[in-house]
Amino acid sequence: MEKEIKKPHSFSINDRTSCSMNGIEKVISSSDDKIIVISSCGEMEISGKNLKIIKFDVEDGSFCFEGEIDGVKYSAPKVPLLKRLFK
Repeated sequence: MEKEIKKPHSFSINDRTSCSMNGIEKVISSSDDKIIVISSCGEMEISGKNLKIIKFDVEDGSFCFEGEIDGVKYSAPKVPLLKRLFK
């Protein structure tokens, strides 16, 4: 069984009005006030106003959006149930 190679994750916020990220695997949801994505480091929730996705390239994991950014929150990746049971 081969170990999955994680893409490096980074993000950069400019003046709380635009953001570019790398290492994004999936967009879970997007609305005017919240964007939820899965990064190589776990789930990210971005909150704000007038949020709009500008670019998402699933091949290289790049993701850009604009809007008034109020907060960024990470959630740790969930450990599979069997691993938690047989610690």
